[in-house]
Amino acid sequence: MDGSWSNSARRGLLRAPGPGGFRRTVGRGSRSAVVSIIVMILVGCESPRRSVSSIVRRQQEALSKLPEEDRARMMRPDELVGTVSAGQLVSPGLLELAEAREVALRANPSIHSARARLEAALARIAEARSFYFPQLALTHNSTRTMLTPSTRSRLTSGIASTPAIPQLPQDPTLTDILSLLQIPLLNRGSSTTSNANSFSDHSSILSATWTLFDGFAREARMMSAKYGYRASAMAVGDVERLVVQAVDTAYYQAQLGREQVRIARADEAFSREQLVDAEKRFEARKITKADVLNFEVRVRSAQADLVAAIGLRDTARVLLAELLGLSGAKLADDVDLAELEAETEEELTAPSTDDWIERALGGRPDYAQARHTVKARAEEVSLAQGQFSPELTLSGTYGFERASNLGYSVNDQSAAVGLELRWQLFTGGFRTSQVRRVQAEWWEAAAELERKRLEVVADVRSTTVGLIDAQEQVRLQRLNLESARENRRIVQLEYSAGKASLVRLNEAQRDYVNTDAELARSRIRLRQAWSDLRASAGAYSSHGSAEAESAP
Repeated sequence: MDGSWSNSARRGLLRAPGPGGFRRTVGRGSRSAVVSIIVMILVGCESPRRSVSSIVRRQQEALSKLPEEDRARMMRPDELVGTVSAGQLVSPGLLELAEAREVALRANPSIHSARARLEAALARIAEARSFYFPQLALTHNSTRTMLTPSTRSRLTSGIASTPAIPQLPQDPTLTDILSLLQIPLLNRGSSTTSNANSFSDHSSILSATWTLFDGFAREARMMSAKYGYRASAMAVGDVERLVVQAVDTAYYQAQLGREQVRIARADEAFSREQLVDAEKRFEARKITKADVLNFEVRVRSAQADLVAAIGLRDTARVLLAELLGLSGAKLADDVDLAELEAETEEELTAPSTDDWIERALGGRPDYAQARHTVKARAEEVSLAQGQFSPELTLSGTYGFERASNLGYSVNDQSAAVGLELRWQLFTGGFRTSQVRRVQAEWWEAAAELERKRLEVVADVRSTTVGLIDAQEQVRLQRLNLESARENRRIVQLEYSAGKASLVRLNEAQRDYVNTDAELARSRIRLRQAWSDLRASAGAYSSHGSAEAESAP
């Protein structure tokens, strides 16, 4: 308890002024007292600021105190921003993949939801901290009693209203006893008083309570809230990781759609060129009408493939716009995506599975979240066990109590200081059952941690296998494309010279188109495999993003 409060209360009890002096003091200080009460009420009713900027400011201050091992698993925690419109971040022109990630991390609603949960975790820490402080309350009560039985009226004098009770003689007879029983002992005063004795009660009390010891429950509650906050911070990092992975997938699918559009248009151009040549040769009666119809079919088939490729590209752009948080989930037509660049030597180098597993166990935010959850559950066990300990509370009150009106005087003041020791000896098994419940929740969290560890390891291993497979497919498809291109060139010359059949030319063109499409898909799969590997290892972070980009 605050020492100044106890000293002032002690001085008031030892040197109480006389009635006249107190009335003068109350009269002079009544205005100040009213103002003080109003200020206390306003302070007690003040709500925390709920603007997004204040929330972001609190989160930035809290994240700056987060351990470095957790900060390394998040996307630039010092650069949190409030709710912004993605339209303000996406400008016409070229939208690079890195820029698309940045926009999604700022405008994606899932990020904002995770940060809202982080704000709730911060509030739980403040809630747990409040148990360390004294609780101060100002209470005023005014009661008007309208009807009271006359026998219990506080305004009726007991001496005036109570008749004298006759005494029995030394040797009472039966007649004396019977006459005594006939006296209406419960009738106090005149019957005209009835029960309309109204009166008022007023009290103004300032009370304070301070828990001195509670079996270390406060400490356990505080530690549980702190671990819960760290788990929530890691949940934000995990949402960021998944959002970036989803943005990569949508971006690569849009690039794949554009590659397929290129392939379909090239196929259409080749078939249309052959159709024009076939029409000329048909007019010269060098080929039959069937050859002309064949190339017409090839042109329409290429046009159908073009429509499907445009649909794939536009669908991927819609998905990308949704992830970026764009209004209407539409990426403007004047926003273009980067071309599919050639693979680097590093992208075609097989990764080390063990190194990436080690990196994943140290960098995955969801795995760290599971670890912090286990620690929070362990603190909750200590919190439940603290209920078996005694609780020591210091309390004090100071105020006034008066009947009839609010004209407090020195005779109406009251003050008390108390020290309470409370030890709950039996609760019907409630505490024991609560300990069993939180221990079971801790056990569940520990099992989930092990499950998450296995999931992380399996995720890295499977993505590594897919990456190595994609690397080999890119190498093989490049060789196939060169062979298919050369084969088509030879067959085209032979067909023009009349040495190869139309069926052979169709097969050569179909092989070339299919090989080109497979190469495009293999290249996209390679990039997606690297993205999945980085995501499975938690490489998307403030400390790892540059490394992840440089080592593919």
